[in-house]
Amino acid sequence: MIESKWTIEAYCGAQRPSNWSTFPTSSLSFLNQLNLSATHPFCGPEAPQPYEIPGVPSQGPLLTNDHLESFWDVVLTIAAKGVPSLIAIGELWLRLFSSILAPVGLTHLLYTSIKGISDQDSKTATRPQRIFLSITCLLSVASSIVLFTDTLYVLEYGPFYGGSMLIMLLLLSVNVSVRYRLRQTMIGKFCLILLALFLVYDYETGAFTFGDSAERCEIAEGLYYNQENEFINKLVEHWPLSQRDGRTGLPFLLNLVRDFSYTRVWLPLDDGEVAALDIGFPEAGHDVTKPLYLILHGLNGGSQEGYVQDFTWRRTGEGSTVVVMIARGLGDLPIRGWDVFHGARFSDAHTAALRLRQTLVGDQYIPWNCALDSAVAISGGLDMRFEAVYYRAERLWQPMLAQTLRDDFAVGKWGERFRARLTKDQMKNLMRAAHVSELGKSAAVAYNGFRDLDHYYSEMSALGDIPIEEYSGPSLEPQRRIQSLSIPLLVIHALDDPLVTFRTVGANHGLMHPTNLTKTGTGNLLLLLTKGGGHVGWPLGWFFFLNTWKWMNDAAMSFTNAVDHSRKEG
Repeated sequence: MIESKWTIEAYCGAQRPSNWSTFPTSSLSFLNQLNLSATHPFCGPEAPQPYEIPGVPSQGPLLTNDHLESFWDVVLTIAAKGVPSLIAIGELWLRLFSSILAPVGLTHLLYTSIKGISDQDSKTATRPQRIFLSITCLLSVASSIVLFTDTLYVLEYGPFYGGSMLIMLLLLSVNVSVRYRLRQTMIGKFCLILLALFLVYDYETGAFTFGDSAERCEIAEGLYYNQENEFINKLVEHWPLSQRDGRTGLPFLLNLVRDFSYTRVWLPLDDGEVAALDIGFPEAGHDVTKPLYLILHGLNGGSQEGYVQDFTWRRTGEGSTVVVMIARGLGDLPIRGWDVFHGARFSDAHTAALRLRQTLVGDQYIPWNCALDSAVAISGGLDMRFEAVYYRAERLWQPMLAQTLRDDFAVGKWGERFRARLTKDQMKNLMRAAHVSELGKSAAVAYNGFRDLDHYYSEMSALGDIPIEEYSGPSLEPQRRIQSLSIPLLVIHALDDPLVTFRTVGANHGLMHPTNLTKTGTGNLLLLLTKGGGHVGWPLGWFFFLNTWKWMNDAAMSFTNAVDHSRKEG
């Protein structure tokens, strides 16, 4: 199927600005103060003519594959694009269901072993019965090895549970294999034993380790803050314990969220590009006495992300107005020039915050950015340099994310612009990137002129200007970013986050331990760390799909209200 060429004319023709005539007077007043157009600036009467800039390739997918110079380049690129994701999906499902597969397999093998099977029964067993038992033996033992060696399971249950499960399953599966003469299964189990030894034995130290030692978290869950900061202490007093008590539960993949109808306006940026602001108004109209929220979505996300819509529904139901900034070039947003989205650009969010600031009335405030009144970062991390060595995420979760980012964003939307700026070898690396760090190195770093991945991650991190070696020293050098934090910043993070390692927000020892980190500088940093919750998750109860992202979004709301109450008390 050949995609039709993207054109500004087709894009403008597809735009459907909101009808403001039905809005309450208060919402119209807010929009007038915001003073932004409902029509994209590239589409109005003052749109740049022509839209395309000479020398800048047109928007759209990659059309030329001249970086593939041989047959083997094609084969390797196709394999690199698909194989890591397939392997990751298979391993991921095994790891996710190991806690169920291992005990179920143990039960079945125990039943098979004690029910008194005669030699005649084992000789007359059908081929499907033997195959089923063989699969049960191998899958159960493999699942117990996961429980025995996987970092998150070891953190949750300890190594004894997985180790005991492995020993019992090995004994039972050997018994079943001997009775049913499953010789190939015996060979498979021997290989699995060698794999288990390889995973737990450290040849450098000669010791047994369970799970990734670098990801072994000794930080206690809870709220960390500077008790010597009078305002922060007052804030915590106003913050209900029930709204910050960490919760865990099942994954949130099946959360049910209603679609929210936003009002979109267009925000001109400093370099002539345009971002979008999707505004969620409460039913009764904009309320100047309520908090005004500015939301920044995640990678390749937008206002339609489930957790964003959930937050919007909850806060508008309380009378607040919620504004979601769609980052430049993401979603359906066009870009005229070279400067597409990357994670280290914060000037666009600053522009949005300043524009919203001019709409505030009386005691109203915006709980978000340092140019504003308060901020909440959820599952984001403070030092993303540690993400470059989060090997578990690189192997299990990031291949699918990297494939989506590459195919939908870098290659699918800006393919010819990347091709124009990157060398052939860099294009090959981009097309073959197996995880997000590799994609960042071959796309964001090479395209935008960062020195290397460490430079890119440093620029996007609140702690990025601190040399890693200073974390083990007695104190920080002066004038670091974190030391000049001028507003309350709450970081909400789950210690079991499978995508963003806990090491991006804290360490077991040294200056990055939460107790020490929150005392740095002005003391305006708060860390709310939970033992479980995953990445942008924290589902509640067995019927988690009914609660959706309630805990996460209500924690942000209640923190905002606590800031408000504390300020009003002076």
